[in-house]
Order: sequence, then C-alpha cells, then structure tokens
Amino acid sequence: MHTLIYEGKIEPDVVPLTLDYRPRIKRQEIEGGPTAEFAVTVFVGRVRVHVTADIEVSEQLATDLYFPAWDVARTFVEAAGFIRAIPYTVNLDRVIFPDGETKQFAFGDRSLADTHDFSDGDLEALSDISLIDLKCGLAMSDVLMTLGRAHYSPIACGRVADSIARLIAPAASRTAQWEKLRAALHVDEKFVRSLSEVSKSSRHGDRVEVDATTNRETAHRAWTLFGRYLRYRLNGELDPGHYPLLKG
Repeated sequence: MHTLIYEGKIEPDVVPLTLDYRPRIKRQEIEGGPTAEFAVTVFVGRVRVHVTADIEVSEQLATDLYFPAWDVARTFVEAAGFIRAIPYTVNLDRVIFPDGETKQFAFGDRSLADTHDFSDGDLEALSDISLIDLKCGLAMSDVLMTLGRAHYSPIACGRVADSIARLIAPAASRTAQWEKLRAALHVDEKFVRSLSEVSKSSRHGDRVEVDATTNRETAHRAWTLFGRYLRYRLNGELDPGHYPLLKG
C-alpha cells in the first residue's frame, strides 16, 4: 500500500476546529482502478487526509485524488459546522509524497479562463458591473461555484443560464427571455438547454451524481455563456465573426 498525505487549513481560524473523531472511508475514484482509503484528522484548525491505495504513487495520482480528499474532509468538517452553526470551509493546499517531497495544490482550471477573452485589464469594468448589479454579481458567484463546489456545479450551471436570461430581458416572458438570450449571445436552443437539463434533478432535491466529463463540459458551457454575456453587457451587440453561433 502507498500513502499520499494532503494537508490544509479550516476557516474561520478565529474559532479553530478540533475533532476527536477520525473517520475512515473507502472510495473508488478512478474508473476501473483500486479502492483508496481516506482517513481524516482535524486538529486546531488544520486538516490532514491520509490516502492509501494499492497503486504506484505519481503526480497524476496526486492530482486525481486531490478532489476526493478535499471532498471527504469537507463533508466531515461541514458536519461539525452544522452542529455549531459555523460555516467552516476546508482548503487543502499541499500534498506530501511517500519520499517526503511536498507540492502545493490549489483549486483552479486554466481551461475555464480560456473560455472568455477578459484579462486583468478588465478588472475595473467587470467589478463595476458586479458591484452595482447584485443579480449579475450573484450570477458570477454561481459561475465560480463550478470550481469551488464541484457537487454543486450542475445546479450552478443551470442557475447561470437562468440568471443570464433574466438579466438580458427582465420584463419579458420566460419564453421571450430565452429567445433574447440566444439571439444576443449567439447560441442555439440545444446549447442552453444542456445547462438546464443537467441541473434539473439536483435543483429539485434529487442529487443525481453527474460524471466528471459531463461536469467539465457543462462548466465550460456556463463559463462561455457568462463570458459572452459580460462582453455583451460591456460592448453591446456581439460581432458574429468573433462570436460564432454555438450549437448543441
């Protein structure tokens, strides 16, 4: 058996969390791969997840198991948060390999940033929109939920589409809102519907597990749609040459 150790912190750190219980859970995270065991320790606001598996440790394995390790730690810590009514959050920021080598980790997906054409130079303009327009700011929060809360990603994607439709045509009927969204952002009905469909069950309390490939695809669609909306909001009508029709 081989072991990876993920470490991080729990916030808010002004009420440092210590838990006596040390849960162990087995999960199969890699399709067709071995089952890994996750053991969580929480002490004075720090969290450690020992992951053992009968497979050779590599950087790819550490990447593959990062989210499951965070997910196990998050679930455990949120149980304590529910008891105390404190919204604890978990951030695993490093992994220790069997030979003692340490690497830093952080949530992020550069490919999502590649779905839009904004840069640091646009920070002032985007901040002004989201600070002044609460509904737009909350939609942006939903977009980022596809990264920070992976199980929430399907719901977030559906809410992003719904929010944009209402932002574009707030006084119109629902049918007209969707029509105006598609026309303004150059997307077809199937493209938008894919975001609504993936979120449908979860938004109604039926938390159907969505596979990683589908989560990734719908997240890219939600980011692309929101990026187009922000460009439309800033510059008006989109150039079809630069923003061609997105299908399916």
